Amino acid sequence: MKYPLRNIVYEKMKEDNVNTDKDLLAELQRDGEDISMRDLNKVLMQLEILGLITLRWQTKDRRRIELVKVGSTVQRVPGE
Repeated sequence: MKYPLRNIVYEKMKEDNVNTDKDLLAELQRDGEDISMRDLNKVLMQLEILGLITLRWQTKDRRRIELVKVGSTVQRVPGE
């Protein structure tokens, strides 16, 4: 059974702390995944929409990927 590409990408980011899109692409290709930059962009967009990562431009052609920390914001209920 093959896992969805977005799960593979997210797990790779969690375990390796990869911080740019080009480094992530090289790491995935090194592990034997058949992925292009176009496919990676689609997956990164899905993960960003789900609120799991944020993307920021680091240079003209390189983006920084940051994992969103779950539970980092605390919401208080009024009256407590």
